[in-house]
Amino acid sequence: MKLKQQADLAAFLEAVGQCRGDVHFNTAEGDSLNLQSVLSQYVFAALAGKPELWRSGEIVCDAAADLLRLHDFLE
Repeated sequence: MKLKQQADLAAFLEAVGQCRGDVHFNTAEGDSLNLQSVLSQYVFAALAGKPELWRSGEIVCDAAADLLRLHDFLE
């Protein structure tokens, strides 16, 4: 799923922190950032300054319940 263009980054990462399974941001280039990792969260936040990179990636949840938790942030 894609992240909404106007998603609140801080609120999204807080919601990711409440997820039980892994949540990944997969880039169009094939990289995968595990958003449960603080280092990956920093890289993900840096991508917010380049909306074309941020918008081209996808959010993938290991657990269906986590997808429901993040639903408000995803298109």
